[in-house]
Amino acid sequence: MKILRRILLFLLCIILFAAATGLLLPRKVSVERSLFIQARPYRIFTWINALDKWKLWSPLLQSETNMQLSHIGPKTGTGSSLKWYSQDKNIGSGTLTIISSVSYDSIRVIIDFNNHGKSAAFFRLKESGIKTKVSWSIESDLGMNPLSRWIGLFSDRLIGPDLEKGLSELDLLVMGSKKVDGFEIFDFEVPERVMVSVRDTASPATIAVKLTKMYKRLSVFLNSRGLPPTGSPIAVFHTLSGNVFDIEASIPIASAVVVPEGIFCSISKAQQTIMTNYVGPYRYISAAYNVMQKYINDNEVRVTGPLWEEYVNRSGLLADTNSWQTNIYFPVD
Repeated sequence: MKILRRILLFLLCIILFAAATGLLLPRKVSVERSLFIQARPYRIFTWINALDKWKLWSPLLQSETNMQLSHIGPKTGTGSSLKWYSQDKNIGSGTLTIISSVSYDSIRVIIDFNNHGKSAAFFRLKESGIKTKVSWSIESDLGMNPLSRWIGLFSDRLIGPDLEKGLSELDLLVMGSKKVDGFEIFDFEVPERVMVSVRDTASPATIAVKLTKMYKRLSVFLNSRGLPPTGSPIAVFHTLSGNVFDIEASIPIASAVVVPEGIFCSISKAQQTIMTNYVGPYRYISAAYNVMQKYINDNEVRVTGPLWEEYVNRSGLLADTNSWQTNIYFPVD
């Protein structure tokens, strides 16, 4: 019996020691992760500022497919709330509420776990060239519970991986491909390129003929210099005035060269773009353009310059074949 008393006394001492030392541990904990995303702040901000979009990237709302969600208040920004409910006891119910939203800069969200306390999520967006550093931190007050404070010592290991996963999912949404009405739309940076070009005007009815002549002129010049193309032909559509296009036919090459009058050599700087691939006869390409315009409008994308087309797998523009591949690019901010 004495040994049992000693064991019980020993266990009690451990409990008392843990409780006493637990109160000496930090009451507040903060976990933060950051990721550089190759996009401007405004394109990332919209995914965070709209709580109903969190289910597409946040591990909190991706935990279970049967989770019930209900939106309260404005759809975006300060005052917007999203309630969740799940029969899974590990997930339970709670509410997300945006309490502060500074456009393209920062967002603060209160996460209310009902009877299990509250936490605060803070997002900061800092532009760095063509990239944005996105920082996501979770702050929690553990109160006076010694056990909670002991668990708080492992908060970085417990919460950190979820923040990393969420930022990676956010990156994929901003940078990855999206499918809209059967077309895949890609979001990426086109690298710097050297181009030889000629420029002219054409009506919709004469574009194919004009481009064929322009590419032939460029090909003759490149062949005379022994310069192989480093990519597919490109057509930049600068302006449309009335029924006349201002078009620029270009072919990428390895390095800058001296060119004759009427041909231009320039360096096209790296550009952030959205792109879709259209396969089929050129006369039906308007379907791809309609999808791109819908995507631009729905996602509040800012187009920063003239669009261009890249003709991937054809040597001439007069033949009509179902295997034609045309990439459509819009430069964006």
